[in-house]
Amino acid sequence: MKKITLLMTLFFTSSLMFGQVLSEDFEGGGPFGAFPPTGWTNNEIAPMGGSWVSASDGDAVGYNSPNTILYDNGLLAGTYALFNSDALGNDGNAENTALESPSFDVSTASNVLLSFNHFFTAGYGGQGFVEVFNGTTWIEVANYTGASQTDSSFGLETIDVSTELTGVANAQVRFRWTGDWAWGWAIDNIVVTAPSCVDPAVSWVDFSTTTADITIDITGDFELEWGEFPYTQGSGGNTATISAGDSYQFTNLTPGVSYDLFVRQNCGADGFSNWVEAGFGTSPDLSTLPYNEDFEFASNQNFFVNKAITFAGTGVWNFSQDDLSDGDDTNDFANSGVTTFFSNNTTVADPADAIIFVGPFPLTTANEYIFSFQQRTLAAAEPTRPAKDFDIVVAATNDGMGTSVLGSFDDVDNVTYTLRTGSAFNPPADGDYYFGIHDRTDVLAGVALANTIFVDDLSITSQPLSIDEFDQNSFTHFYNKSLKTLNISSETIAFTGIEIYSVLGKSVVNNSLTDTSVSIDVSALNDGVYLAKINTANGTSTFKFVKN
Repeated sequence: MKKITLLMTLFFTSSLMFGQVLSEDFEGGGPFGAFPPTGWTNNEIAPMGGSWVSASDGDAVGYNSPNTILYDNGLLAGTYALFNSDALGNDGNAENTALESPSFDVSTASNVLLSFNHFFTAGYGGQGFVEVFNGTTWIEVANYTGASQTDSSFGLETIDVSTELTGVANAQVRFRWTGDWAWGWAIDNIVVTAPSCVDPAVSWVDFSTTTADITIDITGDFELEWGEFPYTQGSGGNTATISAGDSYQFTNLTPGVSYDLFVRQNCGADGFSNWVEAGFGTSPDLSTLPYNEDFEFASNQNFFVNKAITFAGTGVWNFSQDDLSDGDDTNDFANSGVTTFFSNNTTVADPADAIIFVGPFPLTTANEYIFSFQQRTLAAAEPTRPAKDFDIVVAATNDGMGTSVLGSFDDVDNVTYTLRTGSAFNPPADGDYYFGIHDRTDVLAGVALANTIFVDDLSITSQPLSIDEFDQNSFTHFYNKSLKTLNISSETIAFTGIEIYSVLGKSVVNNSLTDTSVSIDVSALNDGVYLAKINTANGTSTFKFVKN
């Protein structure tokens, strides 16, 4: 026996349509009118499969009767079409019956929409299919089913059938029920429209720190609404209009932020198109160094450009976030926070060629710049798992062309994060530059297991070039790896002081000096690249050394 339940709380929406080419509300049916309506067909595909009928009591099949669920929740009104599988009983006859519309002409339309109100009571194997005829065959555009009444479908449905029906002169729509003593399906207010006010397609084409540009695929009048991500339409954002145009520039934006955008076409007497949602964003302000990035996205950031991140090459860098809530850190790879980027070419047959860029940074010839980041691999290398190879690069563009190598790392397989630093970069000319990491790992024969480069916590720092008021040939410097000392000597000029800075700009040594030959103990410093500034009575000079 079927269980009868009472439906409690349901929700619905509605919309307005223009350019109708088919409309049927079934108000001519019922006990005193013909059903199906003129031009419609009750097609019993399975013999003895039952028929669609008209009804007007609002009583949903499968729920405590009497009720008005079809009117209240299905949005049906007055008379409607109904297939009542429950009323056919357990007669052993499989049901496959379609209520088919008359043909209609949309041969000149480029936008075709189908809408209807309905209540499909799920359970006992019943299924509902919405199908359209393209002049040759019936094509399914929606279906409804479910194991129980909690899976029921109802309310207004709007389906874009432009792909299936554009250019068809003898199109049709039908509603096909299949089942055997299941529940039922009620349908009303069937409308097919070919609106001249088509939905726009919006493309985000350019951006800066405070501006963003969009284009629209058609020329016309448009209404725009936008707000900082995540933004809900109608919640008090910014608005603008476009008159007889197809582009717009947003100005006075916040650097490094994402925005949600809603656009609709205004077609005057033909009404409005649907609102189309899109997005755009701005890049961060990179004019001040040092620049540090841990890849953790703020709540108002939704695009990589908000982090000044772009990609080049034939390979792919991927975005990953650790799951700190699962109690298992096996697959957690960030050095700090939860976010990291990774590159892996093991599953393809070609060498890696994937670059992740950060920038552009406005650099000058008066300074030199250091790019560093934390790096690890997924696993230690073995005969069936490759080590990784990568370069630290810099370029005037982010298309992967014209890169200069600031450091090369071959056969790396460190599974703990290690600081990687490129050599100091002195720009050949003032301008914008991008720093990058180029995964160029070779494919090894017999590789069966993946290996991956992870990067996190990158930094770009700057240091003025040396002010050589004394002859640089008059002094020498070298790092003694065995003794962990930095040694400097001068032929004639006594040193007055030395300052040593990390690549992050932090002062780690600041000593006064009085001699022409000095040995500085740097054993307490972490391995890495440092900048040393030596002072004399005649001036200063700065040089880089690597402590290892």
